[in-house]
Amino acid sequence: MFKNILTLLKRIRYNFTNLSSPSINMPDKQNKFNYVETDIKNFVNNYFKNDDLSFPVSPTHDNIGIHVFGSEREYFYDYEYFAFDDFNKISFSKKSFKPAFFNKGDVKVSFEKSRLQHHQKQNKYHPIPKYFKEFGKNFRYPQIFWNSPMDVAIRNINLILIYLRNKAMYNSETFEFYGNPWIEGSENYENYALDWISYHYEYLLKNLENKGNVVGNHYLVELSSILFTLANFEFEDKMNHFKKFENELSSQIEKQFYKSGLNFEGSTHYSLFVTEALIICKLSLSTIDKNSYLIQRIDQIIHANKFFLKQLTIDGELSQIGDNDSGRIFYRFFDEINPLKIDWFFTLYSYFYKFDAVDLKLESFKQEINNKNIDFSFTHRVQHKKITLFTKDYEFYSFKDFGIYIWRNDDEYFSIRCGPVGQNGTGGHSHYDQLSIECFKGNSWIARDPGTGTYTDDIKKRNNFRSLNYHWGPKPNIEFPKEDEFDCFKLKYISDGEVLQFDKYNFLGFADFNGKRIYRKITISDGVVNIEDFSNNVELEEYTSWGERNNGIKVKFSNGYKRIS
Repeated sequence: MFKNILTLLKRIRYNFTNLSSPSINMPDKQNKFNYVETDIKNFVNNYFKNDDLSFPVSPTHDNIGIHVFGSEREYFYDYEYFAFDDFNKISFSKKSFKPAFFNKGDVKVSFEKSRLQHHQKQNKYHPIPKYFKEFGKNFRYPQIFWNSPMDVAIRNINLILIYLRNKAMYNSETFEFYGNPWIEGSENYENYALDWISYHYEYLLKNLENKGNVVGNHYLVELSSILFTLANFEFEDKMNHFKKFENELSSQIEKQFYKSGLNFEGSTHYSLFVTEALIICKLSLSTIDKNSYLIQRIDQIIHANKFFLKQLTIDGELSQIGDNDSGRIFYRFFDEINPLKIDWFFTLYSYFYKFDAVDLKLESFKQEINNKNIDFSFTHRVQHKKITLFTKDYEFYSFKDFGIYIWRNDDEYFSIRCGPVGQNGTGGHSHYDQLSIECFKGNSWIARDPGTGTYTDDIKKRNNFRSLNYHWGPKPNIEFPKEDEFDCFKLKYISDGEVLQFDKYNFLGFADFNGKRIYRKITISDGVVNIEDFSNNVELEEYTSWGERNNGIKVKFSNGYKRIS
């Protein structure tokens, strides 16, 4: 009863606070930008031509339609469509903006459209950038397109990528069919493009997401967009801007990344996202000041995350530990049909880093742990069904800062989640997955993380996909408190996990589930994985079977945001 009253009071306060539009500051002036040619243009040209990079070709890499979380629409230059949530059939074009319309609509759908990332895939067929023609003069986008600074930052990166691609095409290719892509009649759309990019840059300066309880990937992406702009354009006072935001980036790197290089968000797909942002930062810093003190640290972080992501990639797909709500910067070769495949990222990494020239220094990811002996005279103990897994030798990896431990070879995989709740304990993109396992063998899953599902448009679904019930963790006889919409980006009823033992053949760790401590013990002998759970605080149930008959799925599975099977 008290919980229901508290939720009602929160809703009243939330709706009252958001009666008017948010405090977004639109630019009232902007600098005149002049393009400066750099080596970035060469990378961009290779990226779009796909001659030197040899990116894996996906079914959607040159698709002229727009994909929004897997759904496709070919015609999209439509004001109403931009502001429309296709999944919940609700328009945001005439609504006062709120951060979320709980259980009604999903603002992330319009945010996704606002990034204009689909133009990366359309450049082959539409080298004349339509959005400069349609909107370049008047900046006429729905208000909701300006209400997420991070998405505006991604949009500006895309505007710059297309601008650079068209500059490269005009300078290096024959335009027998298209002619100069910037000129149409008496109009020169390059001038509109420069104004448009400058306007976005000024917007970001006025609306940085650098305050609040959690300052994370949003601000990092905004910094990457700012630095990318500075690397490609000249304007008054540019170098003062650069020094300021170089220092800001340095500060955020120290806050958002551990010494190991791993990210603090607690999500594998966010780890990929922020690594993309840091590649943009490296490109930009190397262009403006090749001696920048940050480049070496950024290289170390990118190397560490590439190694981390490689170990979490199974059958070509990146495991979904924590939230996976899209978020791509290098979108051109992202596969909308198979959205978990990330071979495009490893190709991108290889473009910038030659393997024989990289000093990885990754010994910390191979460390054994042996902290203390445990008295196993527990009140409650269950032995789960054994898993016959390894048919050949395997390696083992400890990613302590992220909180995942892995045993694997090329064909067989086993992992357990145990470690910190992301965002320094807030858990905005973490799940109730402590002590949960994933297991893959012989081209099929035995146990698999469920993914994310959706966010605020369906709170019940959001909380289900985060729940212990959807993950292959312990099965305690615990009733978790009901979580309302205001809890959907927090983890309130689970602790950090702690590992007591880890090596090639053993694991022992624990976590507190709603105040009840549970231990999970794993032993591997002759390729057979034995899993036991223990507790003095709560009764436990056993798994008499895993997900071997359902491709590893426990309840439901989402192979990307809003892609639910």
